[in-house]
Amino acid sequence: MQVKKFEAKTMKEALEMVKAHMGPDAIILTARDHSRGFGLVGEKSVEVTAAVSEEALRKKQLAEQKLNVGAKEQYQRTSARSQKEFIDRYFEGYKKKQVEKARSITSRPYIEIIDEEENGAELGGDRAQQRIRSASQRAWEAIQGMEEPTAPRRPPSSAKEKEVLALRQEVQKLKGIIESFSKVPQSFISRHPGAEHGLVYELSPVFEKLRKAGLSTENVVEVLLKAQNTLPLAQVRKRPFVEAWVARYILDHVHVREGGARERIQVFMGPLAQGKTSSLVKMASHMVICEKKSIAIVSADSHKVGAAEQLKIYSQILNVPFALVKKADDWSKILEKLDHVDHILVDMPGSNLRSIEETERLKSLIPPANESRCVHYVQSVLAKDEDAQAIAKRYQGALPMDDLILTGLDETIRHGFIYNIHKSLNLPLHSFGIGPQIPEDLEVATRERIVDLIFKITKVKKLAGVKL
Repeated sequence: MQVKKFEAKTMKEALEMVKAHMGPDAIILTARDHSRGFGLVGEKSVEVTAAVSEEALRKKQLAEQKLNVGAKEQYQRTSARSQKEFIDRYFEGYKKKQVEKARSITSRPYIEIIDEEENGAELGGDRAQQRIRSASQRAWEAIQGMEEPTAPRRPPSSAKEKEVLALRQEVQKLKGIIESFSKVPQSFISRHPGAEHGLVYELSPVFEKLRKAGLSTENVVEVLLKAQNTLPLAQVRKRPFVEAWVARYILDHVHVREGGARERIQVFMGPLAQGKTSSLVKMASHMVICEKKSIAIVSADSHKVGAAEQLKIYSQILNVPFALVKKADDWSKILEKLDHVDHILVDMPGSNLRSIEETERLKSLIPPANESRCVHYVQSVLAKDEDAQAIAKRYQGALPMDDLILTGLDETIRHGFIYNIHKSLNLPLHSFGIGPQIPEDLEVATRERIVDLIFKITKVKKLAGVKL
């Protein structure tokens, strides 16, 4: 499923853009007016969010490739119904061509293998192997017959002799391969998904569903083996019972941070470009606007270009104090001057901890341990499981980490990443970043939300949950 936003001056223009880019099968999810003048060149505009399946979009693109420039312009001016009829007609013809092509290929006789019986005696042994041996024998006899010319008008040339010798060698190799093949036990039935891990056939649909949701094979096998050994056989054969058991298992084994931001110092730490700064700004805005708390923002990132300046601008918008930490000694002065605020939110530099120097530098910039602090490890769910877990393990082994903030949930459907990294680090989940809006798109992590994301229970584009 592809989801896109389109902005135009009028609703008609926006719908034309949807039809041109996503085709007649596109579904309008939301439509709203920009009444405050944030549209095109400061004018009022209409924003439409549309979605279309990957298959429908692929059909549209393939059908349009067959049109020349003039025909394509005429096609774009037609109605959505006419465009859909054209695409359907094109693919009906395409399917017929593919069927005819497949029939023509399968109708070519490559070699005739027949069952032979001599004097009424039946063939012994495996029937398939006997037929292969019979065909090989006839091919061998045909090659041998090539050595005896029917018309001895002239002796065979050296090239002919070489060709016969090469064919003889190839047939000899073929006979050896057939003999080896006949000794191997044959099984032409493919194993069901999960069979290699000891899962029964009835659990295959749930196995594939959890893998598509992003859970690692290791975690899926662990959960389903427990379900297989716990549930009665009659319930294992029923998919709803298995999915309900897995959902309950996840609810029981996922830990979340309860009670909100109690600590005075909130530290945001993690690799590069994972959403630390945006998560900090969302939490800061929520504290100021919704909770009416006094806060201060501190940046410890003096190396990344524009990082401190960006937070300074947000601080001015929220009308809160801002400070920059460059070395460990700066903390004593900053904490003394910010003694009157309720919370201090700290943005740490992004790093993958590739060297001891990077690790020691981050250690020196973290607020003192004797202060009331909470260190959030921020990670995007768009990262690869192995890479994300390897970096997180380096952080966990060298620096303090109290909980997890996971971002980018609105940009993927493989939310099993949440369970994978939570289980790998054994840290409670704090919150989820579900979009770009501030402060609305920071959601408190709950067990129910994780089950909802993995099993796709809530069929809406926008994630809906408990806001901070």
